Amino acid sequence: MINISSLTKYFGKTRALDNLNLNIKKGELLGIIGPNGAGKTTAIRIVCGILRPDSGDVTVDGYSILKDPIKVKSMIGYLPEEPNLYERFRARDLLRYFGELYGVPKESLDWRVSELLELVGMEKRARHRINTFSKGLRQRIAIARALIHDPPIIIFDEPTMGLDPATSLAIREFIDGLKGEKTILLCTHYMDEADALCDRVAILNNGKIRDMGTPEYLKAKIHGDIILQIKIKSPDIDINEIDALDSVENVNLKGLNLSISLSSKDEISDIAGLIGNNMLSINTKEPSLDDVFINSVK
Repeated sequence: MINISSLTKYFGKTRALDNLNLNIKKGELLGIIGPNGAGKTTAIRIVCGILRPDSGDVTVDGYSILKDPIKVKSMIGYLPEEPNLYERFRARDLLRYFGELYGVPKESLDWRVSELLELVGMEKRARHRINTFSKGLRQRIAIARALIHDPPIIIFDEPTMGLDPATSLAIREFIDGLKGEKTILLCTHYMDEADALCDRVAILNNGKIRDMGTPEYLKAKIHGDIILQIKIKSPDIDINEIDALDSVENVNLKGLNLSISLSSKDEISDIAGLIGNNMLSINTKEPSLDDVFINSVK
């Protein structure tokens, strides 16, 4: 559905994107994660036609952002990190205004506005002005605005940034409900958000894709099925002896914190025996995208 080909973008002497290549399938929810300055927002602004690349191209359902920018823009709903809403508008009027801009037929516009207000849980605030809304309520209206023309592609840039946990959960559930129906591109700093929502995740750093795959695939690459976290009294332990055990895939000692990746739980008691009285505490956890992210951007 979206084909990003050899995309390069400079801001002065700074190279924001470096020959970026990425394909997004129809109906897929692809997450893009990366540190600040990795190029995430630059990439999606080019896809949306807001920025022009220095080289390369993006095609959306076969249409080029360079040759058919108006057509591409009509196919995309974009929620920027800081949505600029016209604050003196009432919620319903704002959606009507953008519906008219996008060419939504007049005979169906009122119905579409009402449908979206209900969808984002804002039907009771339809006649309230935007400047009376909290950040979470504004985000809901911004999502409705992005969907007003029923685009096949939705792009979310940090949709839950700075929101309270309850509002963040509601928005994540809303995005999850769009999966399969829409092609979705999600940029986020929250690894648990990417893990829970995305079909695939691309790790972007310094303008390049460093790794990509399903969350399960990426977590399996960096760690085994189990991560053993052990606090020790002294760093004087034989790491090689632990590493020689069959189920141990990786051993990492930082200060008095020992992290061990395991393919099974079978030898946990053997590890505890090797550490002996030097151990203060031990616990297990499942690998996460945080571990993948930190490893990829080192």
